[in-house]
Amino acid sequence: MDIKTLLENLAEELVREWEITPTGSGFFMVTDWRWPNDERIEIYIRAVGEREDLYLVTDGGNLFNFLFAHGVDLRKDKHGMKFLNGIAEHFGAKIVDYQMARGANDADLHQAIRMILEAIKEASFILWYKLSQESEPVH
Repeated sequence: MDIKTLLENLAEELVREWEITPTGSGFFMVTDWRWPNDERIEIYIRAVGEREDLYLVTDGGNLFNFLFAHGVDLRKDKHGMKFLNGIAEHFGAKIVDYQMARGANDADLHQAIRMILEAIKEASFILWYKLSQESEPVH
């Protein structure tokens, strides 16, 4: 097998089970990446205003919701928020209105999607396991 074929096969395998739905102003993606509870991670892509070449890629607040449902309330945990902001920054993202978010244009939209996935996957595992042991359950 040559390198080109291997790369093409790998790229196809990495998104084989993804579901991508156009939303009118962007896309809704259900990936085969998983939260620690084995649910599939969803990504939201919205065009910025009337521009068709600028996008906002987010987790739609699902990281905060996931952690909250498992007893980790980041609104009340300054240490956890600082840690989360560090993870977001490492992946070129920011926490905006309790969402992991990153801007993109046509040329780097694919990279922004991957970086948001990497960031929320890393944060979900680290914060869920670490902070859930320190936090009081919210239910």
